This record gives sequence, C-alpha cells and structure tokens, in this order.
Amino acid sequence: MTPSFEEKEISTVLQSFPSLQMDEDKRREIASHIRRERELLVQMKRRKKYAKVIGGAVASFALLFIAYQWMPSEVTPLVPSAQQTNAGESQKAQAAETTSQTDKVLTLDSQIQVYIEEALHKTSKAYQPENMTVIVTDPNTGEILGMNLKKQDANDRVPDIVKAKPDPVAAFPIVTLAAAIEEGKYKNYETYESGTYEITPGKFIKDHNNGAGWGQITYLEGIQRSSNVAFAKFSEQIPADSLQQYFERFGFGAKTGIEQINEQPGKIPNMDTPYDKALSAYGLGGSASAIQQVAAVGAIANGGELMKPHVTREERNHIDKGRRVISEETAKQVREVLEVVVKNKPGLDTAFSIKEHTVAGRTGIAEKRDQQGNFIEGKYTYSFIGFAPSDDPKLLVYIAVDEPKTDLWVKLWGQEIVAPPFKEIMENSLQYLQQR
Repeated sequence: MTPSFEEKEISTVLQSFPSLQMDEDKRREIASHIRRERELLVQMKRRKKYAKVIGGAVASFALLFIAYQWMPSEVTPLVPSAQQTNAGESQKAQAAETTSQTDKVLTLDSQIQVYIEEALHKTSKAYQPENMTVIVTDPNTGEILGMNLKKQDANDRVPDIVKAKPDPVAAFPIVTLAAAIEEGKYKNYETYESGTYEITPGKFIKDHNNGAGWGQITYLEGIQRSSNVAFAKFSEQIPADSLQQYFERFGFGAKTGIEQINEQPGKIPNMDTPYDKALSAYGLGGSASAIQQVAAVGAIANGGELMKPHVTREERNHIDKGRRVISEETAKQVREVLEVVVKNKPGLDTAFSIKEHTVAGRTGIAEKRDQQGNFIEGKYTYSFIGFAPSDDPKLLVYIAVDEPKTDLWVKLWGQEIVAPPFKEIMENSLQYLQQR
C-alpha cells in the first residue's frame, strides 16, 4: 500500500526525532487523526473562528499527534490540538492553568510552528531554494519553540539543524566581536582604513565590495557594513589561542546535547597563520550547525550565559541554568552594536527591522563549497540570526535559505530573500506570546 501524504509527513518527523519508534499500524492511526484535525480546522476557518491557529503545516500536526498519542508517558506537549481548541475558551483557559503531573513537557509551540511553515511556504514559492532552515528559541532558557522538520536530503540521517556546515558567517563574527570587547580591544569610534588590507606579505583581506572599501571609517561603521577588514584587525588584537578559546567557550567544536541523534560537533577553524585567523574572525573556515549558532548568539541575547538548546524540559516551573561565557556588560555592548546594525544606516541589515520592537542581529552570506572544500561560483546560502526586543530579548530566530533561484542583483543582497520570512515569523510570534 502506498503511504498517504500524512504518513510521509509523520516519517519526516520521526526522522528528526529518531528516539520515537512507531510501527506502520500506529502511523496509519495517527495519520487518520491528522486528517480529521485538518478537516476540523477547515470547518473552523469557514466559520471564521480561530483563524489564527489555521495553517497548512501538516508536519506540525503530525508532531503534535505523535506527542499526544505516542510520546512516552513522562513526556507531554505544551501545545493544544484543534479539537481541544474547538472545545471552548473556558476549557482552554482551564487547561492552561493546569499544572503538569508528568516529568517532562515539550517546548515546541504549535502556533509558532504554523508561522514558520507559512513563511517558508511563501519563500519556497518565490525562490525555489535547495533547502531552508528555521529555528525559533527562547534565548533565556534555550527552549526551542519552533523549527522546520524536513531534511535537506531524505536519505541523510543527520537532521538539518544539527548538521555542521562550512563557514558559519552569521555567528562567528559575533563571537569575534564579543571577544574583542571582552578583551578591551574594541572601541566604537576608533577608525581604520577599510578596503584592502595586507595582513602578512602577499596575503590580503578584502572587503566584500571587491576591496574598494569606504575609506577611513569607524569600527562601528565597519561592523554595520560587514567589513572583513574590521574583523581581520580585531583578530590581530586577540592572540590565536585566545580567539580559539572564545569559539570553544561559545560551544563551537562540540555537540550542544540537544535531543537529536547524529548531532555533528563541527570544527573550529585553523588559526595557524595570521591570515587563517583573520578569515576565521569573519566566519570563513571551520564548520558549525544551525543549533550551535543559535546557542552561541543566545548567550549574547540573554546576558552572557550559554544555554543548552532543548525540545523538552522537566517541569513547567523548571529554570535552566547556563554556563557563563562572557560578562553581562560585554553581552550588553554586543547587543547594542547588533541593534545599530539593524536599526541605522549604513547598516546592511536594516531590512530586518520590525514594527513595535527593536531587532538586533546579523546577516551571513556564504558561498557554497564542494566536497573538496572549494567554493562553488554563483551558489550561496543566505542567513540571518537575530533577537528581539534587543534590550530584553524574548525570542531568537535563525533562518537560512540555501541556493535560492533568483536574479543576480538579488543574490548580491540576500536581505531581500531572508528578511521577509524572518520578519513574519518574529512579528507574529512576539504578538502571539504577548496575547497568550
């Protein structure tokens, strides 16, 4: 018998959570539940009731039903099904006040899952990318509130969010900036000559505008413009072993311990030469997974503590404790710089600003590599990692769009690709959390 669409979606979810085992009869049973849920949601939509909970995220419903119908008894989800939603506001409010009697609960939120699926659907329709990755977390606890569940390759046993990929250009420069501030090597308004910099005889670091630069500018402006030369100069001020220790301190080169099998630890870049160290400072060399980058930037957002990312927690009032990696003052200064990057020109990331809340974050544009590590001309992955509100972060969103099909001029400015889904997910999720 050919598997139904719902059964295929359940298989996708189970691949992301391999610890959940399920026979074919149980899959068909849950698939039947999902179809009934979808039919109920359609009826609800026709009545123009609870419209905000409706989306086309079949995988999300599969996840919820697996959680309810098949999760071990010690694990229960925090999110409601459509039938429970339709039972009435009074029951919903009463259920929300009920204290869990079990040891663990899922952190994933069905409504945020819907926002993710809707935004990715629009992006996929517009650009037909090879792959997309989204993770939404609470940076204060490390709880994962939403993520896309599909893998880049159905035959690949490594879930996409824990796969180490080359050149983490979104997060590594943020760690470099944090290291420079922590070591007292950074001043916003100190100036340098941008453009092309000979870091050692015959070895040049060039800014992304073909090395033309923008003349004599402040380091703050250099960060706003994503100047490679600025980060190369930071690397000169920090000993190689110290910079490596900062990358290690922020969790790179080691598994995070998230509840996913086959998590890859990634690799901290080689820093044997000043040139290699300069490249690593702005994200070239080495590898990291999406979840490692989320955890590292989450430490900036929450005041300097590296939290373990997770999709389950022990009890409703449980408070997770992290490991301090930088001082609160350093984290505050990095947040302020990343806020300027998004908020003010000539920041390249102003397209990521949203209404009502300030966003702090950074874009990453990485040219893809082949299996031998050589760059593939014309093929890029565009990413952005940001949190809001910047002065008191409630949510952190990571999004990456791999090899979108679009015009060259748009490729050169990935904001046009990544900003719309980021803003949609962040705005809707913050509004939802405020109203919940």
